Amino acid sequence: MKRVIVGDSREKVLSTLEVILKHWGYRVVVSSSPEQIEALLLETSPDLLFMGAHLLQSGPTKLTQTVGDKTLGEKCPLVVLKENGRPFPANFPCESLDVPIGLFELYAMIQKYLEKTPRKNLRLDLKLPGVLYRDGAPHLSEILSLSEQGLFIRSAFRLAQNEPLQVIFPLMGMKKELEIEGRVLYNVLPAPENNYLQGSGVEFQHLTDQDHLCLQRFIERCFLGEMTPSERSRMDLTDDQVQDLDQDVSLKLISSH
Repeated sequence: MKRVIVGDSREKVLSTLEVILKHWGYRVVVSSSPEQIEALLLETSPDLLFMGAHLLQSGPTKLTQTVGDKTLGEKCPLVVLKENGRPFPANFPCESLDVPIGLFELYAMIQKYLEKTPRKNLRLDLKLPGVLYRDGAPHLSEILSLSEQGLFIRSAFRLAQNEPLQVIFPLMGMKKELEIEGRVLYNVLPAPENNYLQGSGVEFQHLTDQDHLCLQRFIERCFLGEMTPSERSRMDLTDDQVQDLDQDVSLKLISSH
């Protein structure tokens, strides 16, 4: 299991990152104490390090020296969590994330550094009713997974690779449905090794900016919905807040204070 260390003095940053990264299956250790972070870095070999910019201010400190040893000597990737008015640690090879942190930006960073075969898009398993149009005729279908760029759909017939089609499906809880053009990328035939899964992978085409935004908000909503109540509470999210999310609310939950 990949290990991630998160150092930041902002408690909401720590708790939210800890919940999301653990939910994705990583081993996460968080701390707001520079001394404890230094000790963790000396005792362990993390696969990825998140550090608040305020902990890496210019000027030699034991922590900055230890972080430098990890990033330069041991080639541990470093992601700096930005903070207004704080100097950026230009002496370190690193990338950065804005705070508040967006779900999709965080997912892309995690995939880049922790996965051997990174996924380009956050994909969620779900079950949505849909209407599939091919050659102008509607067919009832079921959407089994969804991302920003495509979906996996099960229908009563096999689709041809590269076949153009149109899919209509509801964004549950947002009082909206999307009508999207796409093309078939691949087909999956039922077999024992895939638990007799059957369906087709569809890539979206000609997605408008508004539809893309709605799709992102819906995926964020589904992501929050699959978390347990205890996980939500650690992120300061109640069930009512999850239910009340709409297309104008993003998952930029992490306060900068």
